[in-house]
This record gives sequence, C-alpha cells and structure tokens, in this order.
Amino acid sequence: DSMLPEMTFKAIQENELDAVGLPSIDLQGINPIKFDATIPLRPEIQLNSYKDIRVEKEEIEVSEESIDERLEQLRLSIATWEPFESEIEEGNMITAEIKCTLSEEILIEESDAVYLINEEIGRPFPGFSTKLIGLKIDTQSSFVLDINDDFNDPKLAGQTISCEVLIKDVKHRVLPELNDEFAKGIGEGYENLDELKQEIQTGIQTESEQQSNFDFREKIIESVINEANISIPPLLIQNESENIIQQHTQMITQANMALQDYLQSIGKTEEELQNEAQEEAEGRIKRSFLISKIAEEENIEISDEDIELKMQEIFANSDGEIPNSTQSDEMRNYLFRTLLTDKTIERLEEIASGKESDLTDEKMDETE
Repeated sequence: DSMLPEMTFKAIQENELDAVGLPSIDLQGINPIKFDATIPLRPEIQLNSYKDIRVEKEEIEVSEESIDERLEQLRLSIATWEPFESEIEEGNMITAEIKCTLSEEILIEESDAVYLINEEIGRPFPGFSTKLIGLKIDTQSSFVLDINDDFNDPKLAGQTISCEVLIKDVKHRVLPELNDEFAKGIGEGYENLDELKQEIQTGIQTESEQQSNFDFREKIIESVINEANISIPPLLIQNESENIIQQHTQMITQANMALQDYLQSIGKTEEELQNEAQEEAEGRIKRSFLISKIAEEENIEISDEDIELKMQEIFANSDGEIPNSTQSDEMRNYLFRTLLTDKTIERLEEIASGKESDLTDEKMDETE
C-alpha cells in the first residue's frame, strides 16, 4: 500500500512524465514486487481559431403572459380545497379506495388513497387519472388500463391491468380573486395589484438575465470545445466517471432508496447511467483543461491580493472574524482555480461578443 504509490511517483519523476490524475496500478507479483502502472498524461490541446468565435447573447423581454403565469402560480399556492358534489373533473383532488391487479397479482391496494386528477403527473400509472374523470362519490367503478410499451417498469410495460375504484371524497380548488386584496395577502403584503405585478416583473427580469448569462457562457464554452482538438486519456474519463457514479450512489443512499428503485423512478438502466456518467466526465475534463489552456494563452493571472479580496467578499456578511482554516493551501488553491476560471470565461465573453477585438483596435490606435 505504501510502496506502490511511492515507486510509481518515483518512476513518473525519473521519466519526466507530465502526469495528471490518479494512475491505475496492476500488481503482477510480490516476490519480487512487480507491477504495471498506467499514467494519464496531460492532453495536448490545439485551441485553433477560438478568437474568431462569435456568440450572440439573448435579449431579455418580460412579456405580460409570463407575469400572468406567475400570478396564476401565486393564486394556486394560496387556493383552498372545498367539497365538490358533481362528477370528477380535471384538477379535482379525490380520496378513494383503489385496487389494481395484473392477472391475480395485486399491484396497488389502498383504502384512503389521495390523488390529484392530473394526467401530467401520471400517478400511479399513466392514463389512470383520465379513467377517473366523470366518476361520482360512493359509486363502485371498474376499468382496465393499457400500459405503454415504454413504461419504466419492464414487468408492467405493454400489459393490461384491472382496477376497481370507490370514490369516497372529491374536492375542487377555489382560487382567490385577482385584486388588491389578493396582493395584500402575498408575502409581507403589497399596497395593490399593480405593485405586486411590478415586483413580479422585476423578479422575472432578474431570473431571465441570470439564465441568459448562464446560457451565453455555456454556448461560448461549447463553441470553444468544438473548435479545439483535444484527446482525453481514457483513464482520466474512467476515474471521473467513477467519481460521478459514487456521488449518485451516496445521494441515493441518503434518500433511503435502493439503486434499482431509483433507476426505475427515472426510467433508466444501470448501463444508461454509466454511459451518461462517462459523457458528463468527458465534458467536465475537456472544459477544465481548455479553460486552463486559454488562461495560459491569454496570460491571465491571479494574485494573492485577488484571493484575499475574494475571501473578504465571501465573509462580508459574517459577524465573526475570517476563520484560520481559510488560509489553508487547499482553500487558497480552490479560490485560485475559481477566480482563474471566472476571469478566463470573462475573457471568452469579450472575445465571443467582439469586445476583445474592439479593445485590441483601441490599443493599436493608442500605440500609433
């Protein structure tokens, strides 16, 4: 355990290898010790004409429809549920006794099941809600349900199940009127409906600008990746892919779920999860090395003063002193990488929007 990493590191130094990431070690024998080590090397990157990349940023315009949609969401959030005596309609909430079977196997058997009649939810099965529309309270009903071939449970995909339902209770949602009184009851309260609408417009504008900025950056980075030539060592992708899978597994475990149950809930196989992890891993690695290469190409530097200012910004709202732990090499390296990435992407934004060319022309004019 101690000799193999030490000897591998020594071999890397003796051969002057530009190694990145963890090596893969295959022990061949103990007496004498003999092993093979596969070392992932830093990829060779050709950026090509990345300075010619141009990306347009989406213009933000908040429509009346988007404001109305947000208002409707607020109305739904504070709506009340009241008894409904008519036949079941879309959007109702029901309490029912339900039993669904496949041949003689019981799939669902509940005495007080609560369901929202909404086909988009697809619970417990796609098409189930539609079968309930038109039913009445205290009436026993039976129906069959054809499950699609692409259903995420292979045991049920393409099968026909039988359901028996007894509706016990039906409620419908009662929405508040859209007026000044409604506005006064939202959050800490607004003077009138117009003030609430203005606040919603400002919020949507801010959200849209943040999303636009994110999309703008992602398009730029994608364009740079497409423009460049880069070959990633398979071992790097494998290590990062395993790391992603491990993070998924920890998340699933913390949620008290089994892996197979989780895969069934998202409608994917373990092989599909592995393939997605590999694609994500390759994208992460390409992104990281390309940004580092461009930072080097553009002579982007991060000073100790930059790191200190970032530290003060992080703890600006903290009542106490900046913890000593922030002075660790690990923390400072993290801030260095974060700042380097941010500054590099800012430079790419200048290039992609044509501002970098304008700045270059200005410098040339000043020199002349």
